[in-house]
Amino acid sequence: MANITIVVDVLNGFCKAGNLASPRCDAAIPRIRDLIDERRRAGDQLIFLADTHDPNDREFEVFPVHCVRGTKEADVVEELQPFLKDATLIRKRRYSGFFETNLDELLKAARPEQVTVIGVCTDICVLHTVADLRNRDYRVVVPASAVATFDAPGHPGDEVQKWALSHLTGVLGARVIPA
Repeated sequence: MANITIVVDVLNGFCKAGNLASPRCDAAIPRIRDLIDERRRAGDQLIFLADTHDPNDREFEVFPVHCVRGTKEADVVEELQPFLKDATLIRKRRYSGFFETNLDELLKAARPEQVTVIGVCTDICVLHTVADLRNRDYRVVVPASAVATFDAPGHPGDEVQKWALSHLTGVLGARVIPA
């Protein structure tokens, strides 16, 4: 029974280039890489989630076009590519890693005692994936140093990050490890 680490959306389209690319998310990559190394040494199984949309996805009614299937934006960032050879990659098209994917089946088969969640964006895809993990009664750990969100008009990154980490702990019951 191996524990699981889920790496959420550390993709070119959120970190390097594209309509939703953010320097804040890009700056988190070294901390995310270090956490992956740490969790692998602890024996965790790795699952990467990758936001991947068809060109006419309804999500583009809410957010600008991003991470379109077959584009470089939908690829895991180069810094984390070496980890993919020993990991499972799940392409998703909504905020939660569970929506229309096989994540639920993989976790049921693995029966982890703990699921560690790292990646971007803390208040969107990380939060919704953690909510669905907690709704399935998994023990969830979120290292605050290895999750990040973006700055944008109406979305002040520091404030949103603080709110999201508080929500993960106080409402969802995840264990957030302080940075």
